[in-house]
Amino acid sequence: MDGFRVICTIVVTVVAYADFCAADREFMVSKAHSIAVSINFETKLECEMNIQPDNFQWKFYPLNKKEAYNPKARISLTTSTFQFVPPSKYENTNAKKMSLLTLQADSNEIAGDYQCLAHYGASVVASVPWRVTIANLNEFHYQPNVSATVVAGNTVNWRCNPPVANPEPYVDYFRNRDYFKSLVPLSTKSLVIPTVGTEHSGDYTCRAGNVERKLNSSVVFSLNVVRNGPVEQPRFIMKPPDSYNVTKGDTVFLECAAVGNPVPKVFWTKKSGVIPEHRSEMIYGGLKIRNVSSSDGGVYECVHKNKQGMVSHSITLFYNEPPSVNCLLDTTDIPEGENLDLECAVTGVPKPEISWFLNGFVVTKDRNITTHGNKIFFKPAQKRHAGNLQMFARNDIGTVYRSIFVKVIPISTTNDNGGEAAVVDPTRKPTKHRKMVPPSKPTISRISDEAVLLRWSVQSKGLQIKFFKVQYKDLGSANQHPPHKGKAWMTTNADIEPHITSYEVTNLKPEHWYRFRIAAVYSNDDNKNSPNSDRFFLKKLDFDNRNPAPVPIITDVETVNSTSIQVYWTFAPSPNITVEGFHINYNSASSAGPYKIATVDGPNTTSYVLSYLQPDTVYDIKLQSFTSKGASHCSQIKQVKTLGVSTTTVVPPMSSTAANIESAGFSKLYIFIAAGVLGACGVIGAVVGILLFCRKSKQKKSGNRGVDDHHIQADGNEYVVGPKGVPRSNGCPPSNRINITANPLSDADNKNQNMIEMSCLSSQNNNCSAVQPSVSGEDSPSNSRDKKNKSRDKRIRNKHSGDSNPSGENFV
Repeated sequence: MDGFRVICTIVVTVVAYADFCAADREFMVSKAHSIAVSINFETKLECEMNIQPDNFQWKFYPLNKKEAYNPKARISLTTSTFQFVPPSKYENTNAKKMSLLTLQADSNEIAGDYQCLAHYGASVVASVPWRVTIANLNEFHYQPNVSATVVAGNTVNWRCNPPVANPEPYVDYFRNRDYFKSLVPLSTKSLVIPTVGTEHSGDYTCRAGNVERKLNSSVVFSLNVVRNGPVEQPRFIMKPPDSYNVTKGDTVFLECAAVGNPVPKVFWTKKSGVIPEHRSEMIYGGLKIRNVSSSDGGVYECVHKNKQGMVSHSITLFYNEPPSVNCLLDTTDIPEGENLDLECAVTGVPKPEISWFLNGFVVTKDRNITTHGNKIFFKPAQKRHAGNLQMFARNDIGTVYRSIFVKVIPISTTNDNGGEAAVVDPTRKPTKHRKMVPPSKPTISRISDEAVLLRWSVQSKGLQIKFFKVQYKDLGSANQHPPHKGKAWMTTNADIEPHITSYEVTNLKPEHWYRFRIAAVYSNDDNKNSPNSDRFFLKKLDFDNRNPAPVPIITDVETVNSTSIQVYWTFAPSPNITVEGFHINYNSASSAGPYKIATVDGPNTTSYVLSYLQPDTVYDIKLQSFTSKGASHCSQIKQVKTLGVSTTTVVPPMSSTAANIESAGFSKLYIFIAAGVLGACGVIGAVVGILLFCRKSKQKKSGNRGVDDHHIQADGNEYVVGPKGVPRSNGCPPSNRINITANPLSDADNKNQNMIEMSCLSSQNNNCSAVQPSVSGEDSPSNSRDKKNKSRDKRIRNKHSGDSNPSGENFV
């Protein structure tokens, strides 16, 4: 029998893995960029996918004639009009994975955004648009000639203001008509001559150019360098720029050079901030800042001083950051007719404009969809909403998107027995929905005379869990032998997040017997219970008062990333106490709700990483040690803040050597893939045979079985998750078999149950306690706090089960 189970387990694992491999997502391989094309020239746009689509399509958002030369002209993906590009303009290449669009610049009417659409059945992937503009180089604006006599040793700055151009022009300088190479390796359009000598005297001119043409300027800078001269206070030959626009990660050079006799000294300061010491450098002619970050924005001041006086200038640095989107999930399941709310975190400077696309087109015309910035609401979700949902964020720096694949579970295909349901997946044939895997039987640890900590797990992957609920039943006091069957199941108010597998139940009665169980609520709004715990006696002790558990001391807390922090601690062991582990209590510093608890087993562990936190959020952290009899007082409180949402790093191009290595690696990879394919064919053949064997065996063994996993059965007065066979009570099968319906935990007999809130007091009283406010009918002070939970529960059907009373065990 054990061998049979092992074989079937292997089969299920292989099939699940094959389904996982088949679920690879489609994505764009090519990257869109901005292109400036000259009139009468042509350009090609390449849209390549990782998986061959059914077909390609191109959309064109035109620019008006005045904006045809402006690569930063605003086009809204939400409100701007578009037209489809005729199929004759593009062709499919590279085994039909790529669409090649050819544009002939006969006029400026081709200027605009071009967006590629790759169709996979009803699902569509839309690309980041290519921006196509017309190249130009205007005439130089008038600039007066400049003459200057300078004492040797000064640093000279002169700037030839370039003309308006697309793309941005380069500027070359000439001395006496000979090309003058910059003496400072900087990406600046200014002329910088450090420590000038007499050999630098002459007439300087400039020339600007881009892909369109080259153009000489008529402006002349006449420089006369002398060895000695009259004393003079610092002065600018040309006023430095007043501002710079710089993008995150760039290097910027703030120009500010003055001349005088004696040669002046320069000082840099920043108003309302500090100059980054390790990323800045004062060099000839100005201040260089590398790897610019948001903290570098602000007003800088350069001051030049000598014995004769001083001169200063203020420069404003405007910080820009490309958009970044983090949606935290890339797929979601939603039953048809249910509301779906999604939100993505968006950053960028200037603030990005948000556009929501569903299967290649904006959602603004769908009456069931509303958007508010980075939030989208399906009220309710319909079958047509299945597919690829994309959120685009764009500002002057760039455009990015993130995708969420939406699967809609049709009402008409839902199994009445609470089992599997077909899923609407527009890119593939409907597949079977995963089963509801129940949590494990909870383990119980005493915390105090009135509180316990429950811990559980979910061993295998199944239907996505939305949240957990904790239920408990009071079986009576110690004076009752044996304990009676207990009252109705009580349900805690808290919705426990799916990544949290521990919970503190407070306000219990000491010297009473209890049972506990964990209920999981799944993405289809159905639920399933864990097995009931063993009976637990909450003994009232005074030992922990005479011999309290040692209180740990938090030595450090540090940020790991945007969703994780690491906690370090120590504690002094006591010879009378055996510490079994630690409880880490954590909560957002801005939240008044109860603390969440992470449990660390073992007395020798002194650090732990807390995950699934919110980005850019300050958290309060405090610790307790625990023993088999209870938990210690709380440690001091430490605060730590998670990082903001990270942005994508651009990887530099590979060298030729690296490319060769990668090519060789891919060659080896193909060999492995080929071997894997051959192996997979053998495995599939074996799987088919084994599946047939398993199916026949199952049919033989289940001929008389009439109850499946998704029923709750009565066995005496205790309700447990039933086995495959028909259970018996006193030798007779029970007659009251109750189906699970989609109800997230309602208890008809306990609608006015007490709301349990666990919170740890501040470090002033160095104690952790539980608070249980009284709740009574409509006058309950907690009603306003529970409006959201009750509103949610109204739209979910009740799940009926009970002890002696068939309606006595319901979830609220």
